[in-house]
Amino acid sequence: MILAPLLAVFLGPAVAEEESAARDHASGHLRAEDRYAGHEALVAETHKASRVARDRALHRTISRNTSGPPGAWGETLWSLAALYLNEKVDLANERLLKRAKEYVALKRSKAEVSEFLPEGSKETPWSYFALTDYVRIYYLFHAKSAHFPGRLKPETEAAMKEALWFWVKEDSKLADALMENLLVLLGTENHDLIRRPNHYLVASLLKEDPGYRDRPFDDGHTAVEYAAAYEKFFREWPRKRAMTGLWFEVGSNTYQKYSWPSLFNLHELAPDPVVRKQFGLLLDLAFIEEAQISVQGRRGGGRSRASFGKNGFESYKNLFYAPDGMAAGSSHSRVMETSSYQLPAAAILLRRREFPAAKPFVIQNRVLGELESRRPGDGEGARHAADSALVNYAYRTPHYLLGSTLQNPALSMPDPEAGAPVLKYAGISRQKRWGGMLFHDPASDEICSVSPVVEKTRGGRPQHPHWSVQHENVILFQRIKPETRKRLGSYSTGKLGIHFHGRKLEMLDEGGWIFSSNGTAFVGVNFLDGGYEWDEEREEANPTDFDQATDTSRILLHAGDLISHGSFDQFREEVLANRLVVGADKVDYRFGAAKNHLEATLYDGDRPEKFSLPRINGKPVDLRPKRTFQSPYLKGGFGSDQIDVTVGPVKRRLDFSR
Repeated sequence: MILAPLLAVFLGPAVAEEESAARDHASGHLRAEDRYAGHEALVAETHKASRVARDRALHRTISRNTSGPPGAWGETLWSLAALYLNEKVDLANERLLKRAKEYVALKRSKAEVSEFLPEGSKETPWSYFALTDYVRIYYLFHAKSAHFPGRLKPETEAAMKEALWFWVKEDSKLADALMENLLVLLGTENHDLIRRPNHYLVASLLKEDPGYRDRPFDDGHTAVEYAAAYEKFFREWPRKRAMTGLWFEVGSNTYQKYSWPSLFNLHELAPDPVVRKQFGLLLDLAFIEEAQISVQGRRGGGRSRASFGKNGFESYKNLFYAPDGMAAGSSHSRVMETSSYQLPAAAILLRRREFPAAKPFVIQNRVLGELESRRPGDGEGARHAADSALVNYAYRTPHYLLGSTLQNPALSMPDPEAGAPVLKYAGISRQKRWGGMLFHDPASDEICSVSPVVEKTRGGRPQHPHWSVQHENVILFQRIKPETRKRLGSYSTGKLGIHFHGRKLEMLDEGGWIFSSNGTAFVGVNFLDGGYEWDEEREEANPTDFDQATDTSRILLHAGDLISHGSFDQFREEVLANRLVVGADKVDYRFGAAKNHLEATLYDGDRPEKFSLPRINGKPVDLRPKRTFQSPYLKGGFGSDQIDVTVGPVKRRLDFSR
């Protein structure tokens, strides 16, 4: 809910009391007839409350001498906040000028500097991940800015421009802006969104300066050529994502906060109005998609480069929703606080009125991550497929959200050098996949969860640790054996266990199952290939008799709630009565009133050709559905640039066509 005092101030006591009365305090669910009452006022006042939250966060920033990360990173964030608020402007200019001059002096002297990477970039005035904030400072406050002109002093502006010139001429290649490279990443997805949007914005400002416009970059091309090429590229980039899938690093705990700020910059700062419009639509789509699969602000469903628990990006989102009692602010950027963007009505209604859901529904969204071609290391230069065999699947009821990534663990392609089969999913896609259950209890400030946990055995995050298949309220996970020269397997993957998080969770061991409930939602967990053992805190269960080299543990999750089963006792009774047949190479499970039927063969990296896709009610799981977005709220066909949004009275078409 919006901050209670703000709700009373903005909406008035009568409206606030009306919303409170309309809400069922036992479930937090709004009655159908009252769900959308006064929604226009709710949207307008959420926007006002958001501006208050953003300004408050900015004032917190400048109340200190620096912001968040140390060194140039923190100083860049602090300077953006100070200049935006038009406070401590002299100090901000002083800091920006000092670091820019030091960097320019190094570059002019042709001294050796560290490579532009997160672990390097020590000499730059912005560090690595604050580059987007640094470029934003220049665009918002230079002498001829359309936003807040003149807050940068002439000497500071000139030094910053020259520093950006030295960076962009070395880091960019015009070939990266070719249309054929829309699904080629410069490194990881978040690295790509640090680099290429800033290549475009910096080239665009340089082409307006006679002193820079005709200077050749290191590849021989000029700012004029770069700006023209990237204008075409970024006109198309949002459309491509809308047609094929939004993200590679889906819901990452670490990297969402680095990726999203560039979307805001391109929406607000790009010199081309078409680019600004396309990225505004993309932000709307991204916030709506995020809202429909989040529980009280926490994203569920299938995620990559992710883990259970609080996601740092949650407080970033709270800058726009201004929820009562929840932190609102950003840790590693100040782009969102200084943005004028406001949430679309559909996202606000999803967060504030639509959930808890009136009835269960399924979300099926295509996800990017399959490779079209591969180079050694699976890093920069890898070309990704538009038609990717990955689906972010979630089943949502009034009391829980259960989700995972549908995938084909045997999907492979010939290595371009050795010719042997290699995995066809990109490293950033298959790295540390997360799926599981989030309990939705609006009366609690804690979000309980049940999800797999992967033991890390080597440097780096687990890769390809497990695969999963899901149909509605049932998920099957299987651990993948470690890779070898001859095996398509996992990396840094030890035991595959299940983590139970939440003070309210009741736990019962019964009939080979672990049953858990928060009172309104239930889940049963079954280690299908043997026994399990608890840790000392009784929060994590792991398989017994584990063998690192050969283990292919399969774990079944079956969820339910008061609506589907009536009580926790009834849920356990029905689950225990279901027909479950576990063989060495196959799991066969029949469940639910309609007797849904899940059949899944074992994936063995030593014999990937023997694997066949799981079958749901007799049909193979569809990893390439006809729709990129499929839910009651978002519908968009694969390859279509028209996405329909429906949330109660809000009906809108997001039209990415040009």
